[in-house]
Amino acid sequence: MIKFFPLFFLMLSCSSNAPKEIFDITYTLIFKSEMGGTEKSGHVLIQNNETYIQFIESLKLDESEYANFLKVDFKKKDVLVLYQGQKSSGGYAIDIESLKNENHTIIVKKKEVAPKKGEITTSVLTSPYCIALIPKCKNVVIE
Repeated sequence: MIKFFPLFFLMLSCSSNAPKEIFDITYTLIFKSEMGGTEKSGHVLIQNNETYIQFIESLKLDESEYANFLKVDFKKKDVLVLYQGQKSSGGYAIDIESLKNENHTIIVKKKEVAPKKGEITTSVLTSPYCIALIPKCKNVVIE
């Protein structure tokens, strides 16, 4: 038993330089709107507090809406913003359907909603977007 102790201790003291595995694949939607997104569809991954504050300030929201923006622990979470792009009417929305972890990459399956054919909608330009907290990661793929 004494002969195995140094080997056991050595095994515990070694560290690996392999990328940290992402086990938590939960997300929290913190804000969603039909107005205020960008003209083109796409996404933005925010990984630090300074960029997050600049982003929030750029939204030009009413003060009552700031309560939706929680303080983010950027050691554990990132902020993902999904944009649907500019649309010619109401009835559009974008959301996250699911997250998957594959080889240290978070794969985000987005869900886009459009008005049904013949459905009455508002005649206004919209640009839907949503903001979510996702697990900290190096790579994000949007499907």
